[in-house]
Amino acid sequence: MNDDTKKRLSKPTDNRLLLLDDDDNVLGVARPIRAGEAIPIDGEYVRLDRNAGIGFKIARKPIKKGDEIKKYGAVIGTASSDISVGQLVHVHNTQSNYLANTVLAGTQEDNNS
Repeated sequence: MNDDTKKRLSKPTDNRLLLLDDDDNVLGVARPIRAGEAIPIDGEYVRLDRNAGIGFKIARKPIKKGDEIKKYGAVIGTASSDISVGQLVHVHNTQSNYLANTVLAGTQEDNNS
């Protein structure tokens, strides 16, 4: 167990949230959490301002406008506004970094290459 993992484990996070990679700045929601609930995230209690359903993302750390958003240890987007710990991370405060660069074999796009 590395030092980062030891540090993280010493700071409790609600068990309805999943950390997929130590470098992630968002947590995945594994079980629903209601707006108004106070939950621990890395040892800090925050109160959710919205319901968070399964599959939603919640900020694990403060994310500044323009910062990369990381999940699975990979960049999944860029913050379009400042995001506080415990705030939902979705289309209202992010910009996707997705680039459509793959096509299905046999599609029109594939035949043009």
